Amino acid sequence: MPNVIKMTNRSLTCYCGGERDLSKVEVQCCLCLRYCHQECLSLTTGPMLPFMTNYQFVCKDCSQNKTDENFLKKNATFNQLCTTALANLTQQSATQTFFSRDREIIPFIDEKWDLLTFSQKKNKPTLHASVYKALAREDLFVSSEINGEVMIALRERSLERIGPTNEKPHEFINSNINRAQSPGTSNLTNSFLSSSNTMSAQSNQSGNGTFHGSSSANSVSSLANSEVTRRTSKRKLANENSMNAKRRGEVPKLERLIPKTFPPEYPFNKEGYRYHLAEPDPHSPFRQKFDETEVWAGKPIPGHLYRTFIETECLLSLNDRAQQLKLNDDRLTVTGDKGYCSVRSTHPVSHGAWYYEVTITSMPPNTGTRIGWAQHLANLQTPIGTDKFGYSWRSRKGTIFHEACGSHYSNGGYAENDVLGFLIILPEVSHPDVMLPRKYKKLPLVKFKNYIYFEERDDLRAGEASLKATNGGKIIFYKNGVNQGVAFTNIYEGNYYAAISIYYGATVSANFGPTFVHPPTDSPIPWKPLTDSIPETYCTHALNDLLFHISHDEQHVDFNDPTTIGKNSGRNSSRDRSRRLTTLSAPLFE
Repeated sequence: MPNVIKMTNRSLTCYCGGERDLSKVEVQCCLCLRYCHQECLSLTTGPMLPFMTNYQFVCKDCSQNKTDENFLKKNATFNQLCTTALANLTQQSATQTFFSRDREIIPFIDEKWDLLTFSQKKNKPTLHASVYKALAREDLFVSSEINGEVMIALRERSLERIGPTNEKPHEFINSNINRAQSPGTSNLTNSFLSSSNTMSAQSNQSGNGTFHGSSSANSVSSLANSEVTRRTSKRKLANENSMNAKRRGEVPKLERLIPKTFPPEYPFNKEGYRYHLAEPDPHSPFRQKFDETEVWAGKPIPGHLYRTFIETECLLSLNDRAQQLKLNDDRLTVTGDKGYCSVRSTHPVSHGAWYYEVTITSMPPNTGTRIGWAQHLANLQTPIGTDKFGYSWRSRKGTIFHEACGSHYSNGGYAENDVLGFLIILPEVSHPDVMLPRKYKKLPLVKFKNYIYFEERDDLRAGEASLKATNGGKIIFYKNGVNQGVAFTNIYEGNYYAAISIYYGATVSANFGPTFVHPPTDSPIPWKPLTDSIPETYCTHALNDLLFHISHDEQHVDFNDPTTIGKNSGRNSSRDRSRRLTTLSAPLFE
């Protein structure tokens, strides 16, 4: 333990005590995380460039004998090559952050190839294709099309945080220590490795962890700790031998989740279909009996045994967005690409007064935004406000939109660095169905990348026909804390999401609460931040599931007799339909 304390308190400056110089080559120790100038090292690193990440280095203070340094240079991946290239271009430019993919980034990699890595250079078409693929990584880079040219920037804006990918420093340490380790040094080695593990854990737990130029640096959650199901859409017999059985101790290949507990690959809501991540419903009647019986082997799982997965934080949705938009890792910042595209929040509201803010982080020339509130049927491939399901405020001229009709609202609109507020007031409704979410348990289950989703088809005609204007519902917009006036009155009833539409490369950061830069002080009724909708969403979904199970009496369903479906297929009485399994999962079996 003393070694750990000593290591964590060690200075992060070079041996010489000088400050960092981003214009020169520096190497970072994989244990104490200090940066050392290349000229201050006692060993030779070979030719290098600033911001290289394909190496492992242990300073002499962290080495076993406190005198020798250890340095190992590795082949660079294209993610690392692109990160180094962009970091150097950014450092050399005083103001520019976006660089041309074809005119600047690829020529830099081609010219500096021998300094960046010692692997053989690929031919020109292969090199270009590999760079294009690497620059498409949304977690590492931000892309935008400006004047018909693809421009790329680092997602990590602080160059001081770019460092090597030290995924397994203990293996590197062991390979050097074991060469000359004597029997009397085992305790020292163990404490040294314990220190390195402690440092790695502390680094990973930091909220602003070091950017490493590869996906291994991102904050991920283990699949074992998630309650999201990976059950396939068909059951297997209990004694059935799996052809894909893994060896003891082997880690499953799909073991990571994107931050905020959502699968790394997911289907987007598009082309009239939407997908809701599903998880087992532990409160579903006969759930245990269904799991234990083998009669249903090989048949699809009934939808009533699952429920929709609800995220624990109010964020911008990963799959309820146009796939052209790029979300930051915190899922609160979104960047546009090409034409107008939209994204919704993860949690809706149906009654009461609710508020959220956005900050216009970046708005280059010829870009724009429309921000406001939208229901689930609003088209994501168009700006919010082009149909009956959304209300928005445009940055250009401050125009407001609903049903594709624009009206003058505020002078001058809004621009970069403005903080905008969005207040919606929804009166209590008499019909409870408006307050409850849509019912999912009757929807078919589909499998995508080893995860299960409810598949829902949009019915725009029925949705438009069911719209009903509220009595007193309104939307108010704020700019830098100043009330811009009531934008819309007597809005339609329904469940509304925070919605953001972006045109080309603008960037917007959302704040769903609980604290705001400019909280509204003139609301006609008490309001709540959008984050407070989380417990209400849990309650409404639980109530919805409970009502479903009550209305579909499962007491008379024989789970040991799968032919129940065929026997009941000709029954049309409401009493029989409420008691047969067909009503619970008809879309799965028809």
